[in-house]
Amino acid sequence: MSGKRAFHVTERETAALILEQGFLGGWGDIGFGVYLWTDEAVARAYADRGGWDGCLEDPVLLLVEDETLRPISPWELHPDWDPKPYMSMLWRAMDEDDPDATWRPDRLQLLDAPSPEPGNGP
Repeated sequence: MSGKRAFHVTERETAALILEQGFLGGWGDIGFGVYLWTDEAVARAYADRGGWDGCLEDPVLLLVEDETLRPISPWELHPDWDPKPYMSMLWRAMDEDDPDATWRPDRLQLLDAPSPEPGNGP
């Protein structure tokens, strides 16, 4: 692997599909793509909380290395949003109109992350 290193938090079952088929983008705060954390400890804390909505039941971390990752700039955020959490994030824009566009799985590696304890949601 080579490039910028970051961590993606997802369900274990979804991670297996991503490792087999690659990433498909999704809509997020600044556009269509894949969102990642630059700091492993922050990514693990996010996984422990069950993700942004607390609904991840068996979260794991995917280690990603890719040269196309870019930081999220404060000017891309809604003015009411706190820019601090985005300082430790990267993202990779993807084309929503190309259903065959995937991010190759050879850029990914599964890292284990403990399942959150019951009641540790946000």
